[in-house]
Amino acid sequence: MPANLNALIRYKTINSCLYGGKRKWSIQELIEACSEALGESRGRYNLISERTVRDDLRVMKSDILGFNAPIEQEKGLYFYSDPQFSILSLKITDVKLADRIYTFLINLRTEIQHPELESILQLLCNLTNKPYEKPVLKAVIKTEERPKLRQGRPSSRIISTETLSSMDIEEPLLESFIIAEKTPSHSFRDISFKEKIELSWGDVFVKILA
Repeated sequence: MPANLNALIRYKTINSCLYGGKRKWSIQELIEACSEALGESRGRYNLISERTVRDDLRVMKSDILGFNAPIEQEKGLYFYSDPQFSILSLKITDVKLADRIYTFLINLRTEIQHPELESILQLLCNLTNKPYEKPVLKAVIKTEERPKLRQGRPSSRIISTETLSSMDIEEPLLESFIIAEKTPSHSFRDISFKEKIELSWGDVFVKILA
């Protein structure tokens, strides 16, 4: 199962196509719909493979992410046997499922820049009783030379901080790093069980893919 943002976009797109039962969809039409959705989201259009969409349909029909979508096929056309079914309305209440979704989303942490992702991860931690680990931002102190005001006078130095990802770190700078924790915008420490079980796949899709 591909643990990337593209997969979430495809699941949401396939669900949008099949929901409502207005018509049935061929595999080629689903390929084109998913390719267009990815193009709009990513800013680059590439036709995805038939194998990818077939794997998506398999995942959606299974319990891997708790969808259990009622996807049926008739004469090569796909549809929901229950036209009112939608993966967006599925509540995330099972602890094992919440743990699988947490693992799925934690792999997307560096790819998804939506601020609500941390809220979703913390809610999932509450459901699974696992500790929530905040993302760590790394910052580096650098010095900059001021232009000399007059000849013979030593230049002063400016101390500044610059946020870097781990991929930007250079070995000579390691001793200058300050590790700062990113504080989430909301605290879910006092959420009741009733409130925790209201998390749905719709929350995940809407808040992350909005």
